[in-house]
Amino acid sequence: MGRTGITRLNNPVNDATDIKAALEGLGFTVDMVSNGNRVQMEGAVSRLKSRLSVSKNAYGFFFYAGHGVQYQGMNYLIPVDANIPSESYLPDRAVNVQVVLDELNTAGNELNMIVLDACRDNPFGWSRGGTRGLGTVSHQPPSSIIVYATSAGSTSADGQGRNGFFTTHLLKNLKTSGLEVSEIFRRTGSDVRQASNNTQIPAIYSQYFETAYLGKGAAPVQPSATRSTPTIPDGFVKINGGTFLMGSPSSEAERGNREVQHKVTVSGFYMGKYEVTQREYEAVMGTNPSYFKGPNLPVETVSWFDAVEYCNKRSQREGLTAAYTISGSGNNRTVSWNRNASGYRLPTEAEWEYACRAGTATPFSTGNNITTSQANYDGNSPYNSNAKGTYREKTTAAGSFTPNSWGLYDMHGNVWEWCWDWYDDYSNGAQTEPTGAASGSYRVLRGGGWLYSAHFLRSAYRLSATPSYRTNLYGFRVVRP
Repeated sequence: MGRTGITRLNNPVNDATDIKAALEGLGFTVDMVSNGNRVQMEGAVSRLKSRLSVSKNAYGFFFYAGHGVQYQGMNYLIPVDANIPSESYLPDRAVNVQVVLDELNTAGNELNMIVLDACRDNPFGWSRGGTRGLGTVSHQPPSSIIVYATSAGSTSADGQGRNGFFTTHLLKNLKTSGLEVSEIFRRTGSDVRQASNNTQIPAIYSQYFETAYLGKGAAPVQPSATRSTPTIPDGFVKINGGTFLMGSPSSEAERGNREVQHKVTVSGFYMGKYEVTQREYEAVMGTNPSYFKGPNLPVETVSWFDAVEYCNKRSQREGLTAAYTISGSGNNRTVSWNRNASGYRLPTEAEWEYACRAGTATPFSTGNNITTSQANYDGNSPYNSNAKGTYREKTTAAGSFTPNSWGLYDMHGNVWEWCWDWYDDYSNGAQTEPTGAASGSYRVLRGGGWLYSAHFLRSAYRLSATPSYRTNLYGFRVVRP
């Protein structure tokens, strides 16, 4: 958020604009309010809270540049149209920073970063003899990092160039690849202190004790003597556990009658970035059944039974405990799942949808629409009510399209992906770690495919097939505990 007015500041709108661009470059969705009044500012906070509430994995970043004052131990951000004749009007006419912190805390997400480049000199004449700058944090919520452009009771420079003094250094560190979140703010504080010759020293208040990166290309964290960091398996993405609404709302276009929306909680797991490729499948199974040949194309023409056998054989090759016990032969095989096993397995339907959505609540992880520049499907189908486009008539190589915000490729389109669950109606009410019906005739597939129109690619869409069925439309990806 940026603002001007009262004692005019030169850089807040530039600051907000450039921070927006930097965050978008890191994969954030940004809602920017320039020169906002109080209603607009509070509305932006409410919208941010709502988006963060969708997933426990979400990272929130609240940035404000402009005037800020303190009064009776509370900090206030000053709206553009503020008419504040004395300090006693602040609670009713300015935005209370503590309210912002408390509101974001109710989202229940992984991490919230609140950055306030607002410790400039108090702009009101009634306060010239009083306290300058912002005060300390009254109550810091857990899993938050709060950064002030300067220390409590001090003022910060508006800057001589395009950006404020503090924001100039913050932008530099946000754009430096491979930095962990705490390191971004530590370096920014150090840079500001040194560049100001100790006249401006940022204040950082942290109640976040995990490791987090804001963009791609993060440097690995080295294990220490006091804390070891598990290594993410090569080709996998760590999916943190969380709670989400599985299924689709009644208002979603072209929804199925077995997509009843319900609250689901899943634990964390590792998921393959890509659908299992033909190279990977052949290396384990010694054969390649695919119709469209290519080592980096997804393996297809595989049954559900083929997929679970691949999981077991790959686990055994790598010294892991196989997840499945397979009994019988042919179409009469039965499969049981050892949930404590360390080996590869198929995702549950709930895990698959949670990972596909990547914190979104829209029909696609790309929003309300999807295009053939974002996924491989039949964009020219007469049944396609979504954006039209290319029809490639075959599978595409792993990594051909931009991944979702959690780093997973082809969750929409290319090939349908087998899941563990038997296909049936959802159970009523909230669920934790659901694994589907105890028995059935059909297994679940998710994600849509190259032959299908866009509405089949929706995050909530459910397909089913007998576990022995093979077609060049069906493939799979694997997960690990």
